[in-house]
Amino acid sequence: MGSRTSKTVLSTGVFDILHLGHLRFLEQSKKAGGPDAKLVVVIARDQTVIRRKGKPPVLPEEQRRRIVSSLKPVDQAVLGHEHLDFLGVLREYKPDFVTFGHDQGDIKEAVKKIIKAEHLPIRVVQIRRYGPRGLDSSTTVKKRVARSLTRTV
Repeated sequence: MGSRTSKTVLSTGVFDILHLGHLRFLEQSKKAGGPDAKLVVVIARDQTVIRRKGKPPVLPEEQRRRIVSSLKPVDQAVLGHEHLDFLGVLREYKPDFVTFGHDQGDIKEAVKKIIKAEHLPIRVVQIRRYGPRGLDSSTTVKKRVARSLTRTV
C-alpha cells in the first residue's frame, strides 16, 4: 500500500474527447485519498475499448494517456494491460483507494468482487456525476460534434 503519509488512488477510464466531467472525476478521485494523495490513472487500451464498446476511441491510446498525464490532479497516467486484468493492475499499483465514475457501475462491481475474493485492503469510492447532464460524456460530445458538422455541410 502507499506510505503512511501518502495514499495512492487508482482511477481508470477511456478518457476519449476529454471534457469537464473527466476533470472533475479526477479532481474528486485525488481528493478521496486525502492530503498528499498520489493519483494513478489507468487509460483503457484501444483494443479494450473496441471489445467493450464495439468501436475504437477517436483518439489513440498513447495520445489519451499523454493528455490525461498533463492534467493537474494526475501524478501518473499509464496504459492498461493488453488483456483486461483488474487483479494485475491492483497488484501492480497497490492502491489504497480505487475510484469509479457514475457510469462505471459494471467495472466497479467486478473490481469489488476481486478485492473481496483476494482480501485486499482497498477502499472503493464512487464519484458522483458532475453538474447537469449534457456535455458530461464523451459519447454526448461526439454526437453533438457530428450533429453540428451535418448542419454545416
